[in-house]
Amino acid sequence: MSTPDNHRPESRYGRERNPKKPGGLGGKLVVIGAVILLILTVLAVARYINNRHDLTVSAEMTSFERVDDETMRLWIDVTREDPQQPAYCIVTAIDYDMAEVGRREILLEPGGEEVTRHEVFVTTRDVPVSGDVYGCSTVIPNHLDL
Repeated sequence: MSTPDNHRPESRYGRERNPKKPGGLGGKLVVIGAVILLILTVLAVARYINNRHDLTVSAEMTSFERVDDETMRLWIDVTREDPQQPAYCIVTAIDYDMAEVGRREILLEPGGEEVTRHEVFVTTRDVPVSGDVYGCSTVIPNHLDL
């Protein structure tokens, strides 16, 4: 048995067996761009998580009752870190298709306890079956008066 001849014809394959890799600028730019994109993504996620924990007021629906085909009564528990700061919450009434059929904004005056329960009547345009808290904020819109 003979060993294979590792001789390569220079005219066909060139002189070097291990050619150098191209040292172009394109590959380096791609790596730098990927690193910058990764850093920006990490910063955006960190900022989102930090802002999410900065909620100073939140609400949770405790129960609901359909008064009639055009009115829903909701009870919500509102938690405020600083009860001396005014806040507002938006509550919604929903139908069987989970579509919003009514909405109400409630203004929370300064003062009181950290956790308070509120009874809210929501007028609807269709038959309501449930309710939900859309959200709360301490930035009072202009159309709500203190």
